[in-house]
Amino acid sequence: MSNVSQQLSALTQAIEKLIATPVAPIAPIAPVAPVLPIIQTNTGDHDLLTKLDSKVDQIQLDVTMLKNQGNLYVTQEQHKEVVRQSADHETRLRLTEKSITQIATWGTAGIVVVGILETLFLKFVR
Repeated sequence: MSNVSQQLSALTQAIEKLIATPVAPIAPIAPVAPVLPIIQTNTGDHDLLTKLDSKVDQIQLDVTMLKNQGNLYVTQEQHKEVVRQSADHETRLRLTEKSITQIATWGTAGIVVVGILETLFLKFVR
C-alpha cells in the first residue's frame, strides 16, 4: 500500500499545484459607450427656409399691391370669354363621355358575339 499512498500523495500535490498556482489579478474595466462619428448637419434646410421667407415676403407685397389698387371689375367682354370657355369645356367633356360609352358598349357587344361564335364553332365543327 505504500506504493499506492505515494502515488496518491504525488497526485494530490500535483492537483494542489494546479489549483494553487498564483494568477495575475484582473483589473476591472469600466464599460465605455461606443463613440459615434459626428454627422454633418444639413445646411440645405437653412437655405430652403431663407428662400421660403423671401417668397412669403413677395406674396405679402403682392397682396398689399392688390389692396392698394382698389376694387377690380371684370368687363362684360372678359365675362363672356370666361363663360364661352366654360361652355366649350363642358361640351368637350360631354362628347368625350359619349365616345367612351360608345366604345365600351360596342366592345362588350363584340366580346359577346365572339363568345357565341366560339361556342358554336366548338359545338358544330368538332
